[in-house]
Amino acid sequence: MAIFILVGVLLAAHSYHNEYLELPLKSRVFRTVIYGLGPWLCAFAFAGAKWAFQTLLRRQPSGFRQTFTWVTGVVVALMIITKIIS
Repeated sequence: MAIFILVGVLLAAHSYHNEYLELPLKSRVFRTVIYGLGPWLCAFAFAGAKWAFQTLLRRQPSGFRQTFTWVTGVVVALMIITKIIS
C-alpha cells in the first residue's frame, strides 16, 4: 500500500507541475488533490459495494482490505498508462 501512496503522490505532483500549470492556484490545487485521491475514492467505492452485496446476499462480509488494495493497484496502473500515453 505504501508503494501505491508514493506513486499516487508522484502522479499528482506531475499533474500539478505539467498539466494544470495554466490554471489559477486555487483551481490547480483543488484538481491536484482530487486527482491524487482518485485511486482511493474508486477503491473505497468498489470495496464498499462488494462488502454491501456480500452482506446482503451471503451475510459473510470478507475481503474488504484485499479488494481495496487490488482496486487501488488497478487504478494507479491505469493512471500511469494514461500518463505514458499522453
